[in-house]
Amino acid sequence: GAAAAVFLLPQWMYARLRRIRITRFMTQLPDGLAMISGSMQAGASLNMALEGLVKEQPAPMSQEFELLLREQRIGVDTEDALSHMDDRIKNADFGMVITALLISREVGGNLAEVLDTLATTLRRKMAMEDKISSLTAQGKMQGIVMALLPLLLGGLLMLIEPDSMSKMFTTVP
Repeated sequence: GAAAAVFLLPQWMYARLRRIRITRFMTQLPDGLAMISGSMQAGASLNMALEGLVKEQPAPMSQEFELLLREQRIGVDTEDALSHMDDRIKNADFGMVITALLISREVGGNLAEVLDTLATTLRRKMAMEDKISSLTAQGKMQGIVMALLPLLLGGLLMLIEPDSMSKMFTTVP
């Protein structure tokens, strides 16, 4: 048992902490995209906007984009640095952001408007997922209560009328 715990516990903890980090990152992403979009609309370049994001946003958002900027500074191509970031995050919504950045870099266009639209879309999606999650939790709780109700009533009847309830366990139908 101890050997299994030593082998499985670190993997489980790593996966759990990774999930928590990605969830926090995705929660911060709409605000970060809006910040980048605002900076670019004010006249900043993408790299300047990313540097502002790194200074203003808390971790893990700032850490991930700081790593992106560090990779660019040491000479990694922007497309490769974005690909590395996408590999670290591994989220479909963030993949849309990476794709938008890559397409905008290759084709051109108003990246600030695209990022602002993505931020709005991600906010709405998160609000809808939260609503679905709360409704699902309500249904799960109802199921648990309904499953435990017979046990609770049986225990209550055992306390109130032990003679009558004992016949249920001692007699054969």
